[in-house]
Amino acid sequence: MKKIVRKTTKITFRCSICKTEYDTAGDAQKCEKRVLEAMVFARGDRVSNIEPRTCQIHDKSYIFRGEIVKIIGPMASDYEYEVKWLGAVPERIHGHVFHYQVKLKCGHCRQTREELYYAPELKKISR
Repeated sequence: MKKIVRKTTKITFRCSICKTEYDTAGDAQKCEKRVLEAMVFARGDRVSNIEPRTCQIHDKSYIFRGEIVKIIGPMASDYEYEVKWLGAVPERIHGHVFHYQVKLKCGHCRQTREELYYAPELKKISR
């Protein structure tokens, strides 16, 4: 018996803004029409979180002071971003947003880590 493997060609369409691939041209065009969020922070900006984080070791809350080390995006927003941070405001639903990778230090155990945040979760602090 001989095993035959055939390559199948699948055509996809890519959004020129977020590079997400879609099966139909209409879906890709719909994605391109989404609102593009303004980039609020730049690499190297010092930021603080709005909602307290919880230390995994000491089980205590803290507000960090960190630095943006990487900006990811634009990318299509997800459910959490739309509902939690924007309150499902109709004109901003399904927009293109940025993820900010923040290098931070726990206020209790002093562990350094890097976490991803959306712009509404952070506020800029002066040096």
